[in-house]
Amino acid sequence: MTTEFNRINGATEVMAIIADPVYQASTPGLANTVLADKNLNQILVPFHVKTEGLSDVINSLRHINNFVGAVVSMPHKTAIINLLDDLTTEAKQVGACNVIRRNADGKLIGTMLDGEGFVVGLLNKGHSVKGKNIFLIGAGGAASGIAFAVAKHGANRLIIFNRTKSKAENLISNIKVVFPELKIQYSDKISNDDQIIINGTSIGMMENDGLPISLSNISESCIVAEVVITPELTTFLNEAKKKNCLIHKGKPMLEGQIKLMLDFINDNKIRSPNH
Repeated sequence: MTTEFNRINGATEVMAIIADPVYQASTPGLANTVLADKNLNQILVPFHVKTEGLSDVINSLRHINNFVGAVVSMPHKTAIINLLDDLTTEAKQVGACNVIRRNADGKLIGTMLDGEGFVVGLLNKGHSVKGKNIFLIGAGGAASGIAFAVAKHGANRLIIFNRTKSKAENLISNIKVVFPELKIQYSDKISNDDQIIINGTSIGMMENDGLPISLSNISESCIVAEVVITPELTTFLNEAKKKNCLIHKGKPMLEGQIKLMLDFINDNKIRSPNH
């Protein structure tokens, strides 16, 4: 019987998803399906890495010659940028990274695709950010990537809320440098003219997590979106459903960027099956 494990041999190239926790990750299943469909001799495996071990793990990856790259997930997207050899423009703008590529010389290059993945995920479900009033919760790695992406793709207005206000204000300042025409500000309250509300934080991953913000003022016509993939229905999305809002789950963001991630890791080159 042929299985994923039967495909592994001495020439197999290894990818990883680096996260804490990692048991809930959907990336291995999605990525390995794509790799198998392309008949590439590559596999992606989960790496459960604590914050205190991140530096040692990243340094070690430079010396694994058949390691080609990794997806970086919470909570490492911001901390990892200081451990890499170079960053793309997107990662530098956002100040975070969610994919790394190992070059043949061992150098590690990082980029940020969360934002593009989120926008593509929305589009795949029939929703566009162009011309929309958007309320974003969070100012960490994923939220920052989404903020830059919705600005790039033509949002009319962007409101950002974060529990640490200074982080949100710093993100707003950085976005203004790149997109000076965008209407952008801080607020700790959703208004009824916000059309897309996004939880860009990890709040909702744990069973007893509360809401990242009150949804008392939302309009029934708005879309409430999530970046948390597991559980599929977070407290945030369940609360939005009670208010008859259209909900957008977290998984489409990952599905929207899987090919982008694998292309970046493989440097946009189709490797031969026997590579």
